[in-house]
Formats: sequence, structure tokens, C-alpha cells
Amino acid sequence: MCGIAGVWNVKDAFSVLHDVLLGLQHRGQESVGVVVDGFKTIKGKGLVDTVLTEDRWEDAEKGIGHVRYSTAGSLEDIQPIVAFTRKGRLAIAHNGNIPNGEKWIEMLKEKGAVFQSSLDSEVFLHLISMSEGDLKESIVKALKKVPLAYSLLILHEEFLAAARDPYGVRPLFYGKYGDGIVVASEDAALKAIGVEDIEEVPPGTVVFFSNNGAETVKFARKEKRFCSFEFIYFARPDSHFLDQSVHIARYRMGEELYRENPIEADVVVPVLDSGLSGAMGFSSASGIPLDIGLMRNRYVGRSFIMPVDREKIVKKKLVPIEDVVSGKRVVVIDDSIVRGTTMGIIVKILREAGAKEVHVGIHSPPVRFPCFYGIDTARKKELVAGERAVEEVKKIVNADSLFYLSLEGLKRAIGRSELCVACFSGEYLHE
Repeated sequence: MCGIAGVWNVKDAFSVLHDVLLGLQHRGQESVGVVVDGFKTIKGKGLVDTVLTEDRWEDAEKGIGHVRYSTAGSLEDIQPIVAFTRKGRLAIAHNGNIPNGEKWIEMLKEKGAVFQSSLDSEVFLHLISMSEGDLKESIVKALKKVPLAYSLLILHEEFLAAARDPYGVRPLFYGKYGDGIVVASEDAALKAIGVEDIEEVPPGTVVFFSNNGAETVKFARKEKRFCSFEFIYFARPDSHFLDQSVHIARYRMGEELYRENPIEADVVVPVLDSGLSGAMGFSSASGIPLDIGLMRNRYVGRSFIMPVDREKIVKKKLVPIEDVVSGKRVVVIDDSIVRGTTMGIIVKILREAGAKEVHVGIHSPPVRFPCFYGIDTARKKELVAGERAVEEVKKIVNADSLFYLSLEGLKRAIGRSELCVACFSGEYLHE
């Protein structure tokens, strides 16, 4: 999961990109990159404010940016990627993964293509360069060849292209900002800087923004399958997908979780921040008081998207409030369990703080299958619930009880059926 941003015909484009990427920082904390007019580039490892440290290129009026956590490749593969192609100079920023990306890369190498990184994102650049027709036609032809999974920004001197795969797995929005356009992975990041008339880039569509206005091209039609994990974990609670509030959807997940798993306890404790909305819903439905039993250090990153030293990070990030949990039956609510390491540490922390019982409620189904569309769960053996029953996972995390939301409950909470739930069901999208 990554975050992408783009601007066209916007004064001080560099500063605007900085602010939008800051609003998408939760989607990736390993690296950040920006490309503006003339393909001037700044990239680095770390957070937005540590890489984009000063105002630059005040005359820039267009550009794209990217915040990353790695699902493939190394930390050296920092986007956006800039390339000289047969169709001209291009820069690209990509959110998502091509499931058969390695096959594409090998096939293109056999045809003479040279890759400057290990990222499957470069596949688009080579397909564009090899296609016949003008540049826009070549972009459309390239997009038609790759069915999923991507939200994509392509910068050229004459236009900015914003595209989504035919299934709409990954999100992308745009809106008016002064006389120009700003594009981002989440509408909340656009609203935060005052973007108006926000629209979603439809699945299977590319929108070309230029000085002549916006040109929309529909290149493919598939049954929509939006990533359910955006609702569960990745997105900001103030974002909206499928015309649904992320916060309200998570709140309803918590309500559904209690209805499916009624339990007696003294206090509901959320794992901040993505577990808060679900914990609020669980508390409301159950009548069990909600309290902050784990204090979060907001200067430590999101543990799911940190690549190493997860245990050390969790202990630094979450500190128990003993007066809230000591001597009590605690229900800790979180959005998901992926590898199990984080939850095991949380249960241990609460027990050390004096909790009499620790029950774990998860407002999503068990993650049993790897995701090939842009979430870092590519190997089934890494998933704690991949080949284990709930009772086994309960023992691993050392909880008094463990319960998940059902897949049907998740869909009821979100209120939409056009979801990708492959990581829960194993039913993958057709390529």
C-alpha cells in the first residue's frame, strides 16, 4: 500500500505536493519522492517532513509524488520513476502490485527492455514506449494490457494522466484547486488543503489533465472490486470510498462484531488509531464502557507497514494506562491480525499492566490468504491465521478469548458488495 499525489496548473506545486503527501503519510513511511516541472526530482528514505525539508522550485506548476511502504523490491526503489522513452520523457507513480509482474518483467527483458529498478511499476513505462500511436494512445493501449492492480499517475510536459485498473482495486480522487487540479489516493488528503468538486477516477478509466482541460477515456470494463482493507485499516477515518465514510464503516464493524460475539467485560480498549472507530461501535452495541487503556506514541510509525523490528516498535508505540486496565476484564479491539506479532505483544503489555482477563476482538475476518494486489502479505506462511484455526491463533497471542467479524458482517458494515475480499476468502480476481 502506497500513496500517490499529482498536481496540474497549480501555483507552488512543490508545496502543494508536500501537503497532500503529508495527508497520505499513513499509507507509507519508508520513502517519499516528488517530480515537478522539467522532471526535477527529490527522493529519500523517511517521512515527508524529513525528505521534503525546504521549499523548492517555487515556480513549479505540475508534478507527481509518492509515499511508499515496500510490497516488492528494496528501499532503493523509490518512486516516482523518471524515464526517457520512445514516446518522450515520463515520470510515473504507482499504488498497487501487478500480480504477474515478474512474468511481465522477464518478457519485456527478452524483448530488449532495460529496467532501472526491481519495481513492477516500470512495466507500464516499457509498454507505453513499445506501443504504436501517439503518447495518449500508447498509454491507453498499455493500460488495457494490465488488468490489475493499480492507481497510476503519469507526468508528461503536456499533461498529467490519472488512471485506475478495471476492477477499481486501488483508490484515486481528483478535484479543483484554484485554476488547477490536484489528484490523491484519498479524498481526505484533498479536502485537507481545500480542494473542491472532488470526484473519483472511475475504474478502467484514465483522465488526461492538460491546459486544454480534462479528457476522460474509458479503456476497460470489469465488475468493480474495491479493496476491503482500505476500509478496515489503511485509509484515514475521514476518507470516503464507494460513497461510504471510513469511520462509519469501522464503527458498524464494531457493532456487528459484538452482535456476532456477545461477551461480558469491564472495559473496551481500542488499539489506536485504526481500532478506535470499531471499538466505539463495539462499546455502543455492548454497553461496555470505552476507555483509552493503551496510549499511543504518535511519533512512531504504523507497525503493520514497518518492515523490520516490529516488536521493538510496538513496545515503543503503545504504553498501557494501568489505572484503566488493572484488575479488569479487558476487551481489546483492533482492525486486523496479520502476522500475530503485534497482538501478542499487546496482550502481554495489558497483562503486565494488571488486566485480569484480556479478550481480543477483531473487526474484520481472519486474514487467511496472501494479497497480490498491493498489501504486504504475499506469503501464506507469514499469516498467523493462514493455516490455523481461531483457537490456535488465540493461544499464539495468549488471549483469554479471540473473536473475528464474519465476512458477511463485514459486508453489512460497509454496506456495499463490490469488494475485493481475496485475503479473507481466497477468491482472487481474474487476470
